[in-house]
Amino acid sequence: MSETATTTPRWDPGLIHTLLDEVAASYAGPAHQREITAAREEYFTRSGKVFEDDAEVHEARTLSFLEWYVIERPLASGRPPIIDTLAKAAGNALPADRAEALASLASSHRSLFDIAHVDGNVIELEDVLGGARFRVVERRGTVGFEVGALVEARVVWDGGQPVFAKTFLFHPRDARSEILDFVDEALAERTERGEIMFHLARLHLRWHRHGHSNAARIYKGGGTAGPVPL
Repeated sequence: MSETATTTPRWDPGLIHTLLDEVAASYAGPAHQREITAAREEYFTRSGKVFEDDAEVHEARTLSFLEWYVIERPLASGRPPIIDTLAKAAGNALPADRAEALASLASSHRSLFDIAHVDGNVIELEDVLGGARFRVVERRGTVGFEVGALVEARVVWDGGQPVFAKTFLFHPRDARSEILDFVDEALAERTERGEIMFHLARLHLRWHRHGHSNAARIYKGGGTAGPVPL
């Protein structure tokens, strides 16, 4: 396979990220202050509260929060911001490429993935929580995408092929067995997939605060989905 994707998208590949930023900015303004404040409290309670001295984790989690808020978290209307944006645009002359890209974001797929193969900028993933397989193009670079790594990410159709949204959470390779054991147990107990990822995010934060050491012990000690001491 060539180093770059050969499928021509129906719209500018950067439109996905542009729209994420636009919708996030629109629904983070004064008119939605109560909504985003409640959403932020919910997200960081479920994924682990971060602070500025958490360094790179603070920035990454803030971006992840905005992505989750825009695509998944219902507003008071019952619709997340991305669906609310589509509904409001239904009666307007929204350009076809923007409407399709918004719909793609609304139907995107966030999960925990096992990296099965890397070929140039094409990454083969197995959905650990659902079993599906994806071939995803990553134009920004594939540093960190190694076979056997477990990563929380969001896959979205860009008009030509599956690509990643903006954020990733790479779990430590030394805790791979412990993570997969936890996932098996959680799925057997019918734990909601979102809560599985939030629990693992809390363990990742705990590992980060322990200086990126003792990954296997920390993830094994996380137990079943529930509070994680940080």
